[in-house]
Amino acid sequence: MEQLARVRPVNQLLITQVIALVVIVVCVSWLHGKDVAIAVCFGGMISVVNTLLLKWHLLRTVVKAGANPAKNLGGVYRCIAERWVFTLAMFVVGFAVFEFSALPLLLGFVAIQVVLLFGNMKQA
Repeated sequence: MEQLARVRPVNQLLITQVIALVVIVVCVSWLHGKDVAIAVCFGGMISVVNTLLLKWHLLRTVVKAGANPAKNLGGVYRCIAERWVFTLAMFVVGFAVFEFSALPLLLGFVAIQVVLLFGNMKQA
């Protein structure tokens, strides 16, 4: 199943995202303290889990849709919707429940999204 979906680039991207997140959190912890580092880590983990959700949908679509273009497109739309809802829900949790500062939380998310954007330039 994983050969059909070609998930190797997604796996490499996940590894790159996790390594970048660890480096960023360690640097932020050293420079600004534990509380800011936790907020940055939470924001970064939102992005990492989004990538995991993308991988899960990719594998699920291969099994369910196969070569059917209509079902594949339906899977793409569902993936997009679920990722948006998850991201918004996690930002609400970060801001309302954990009461993280906005700037570190958003910067952690954006930093790992930049890794997502530039992490697979060879694949484009």
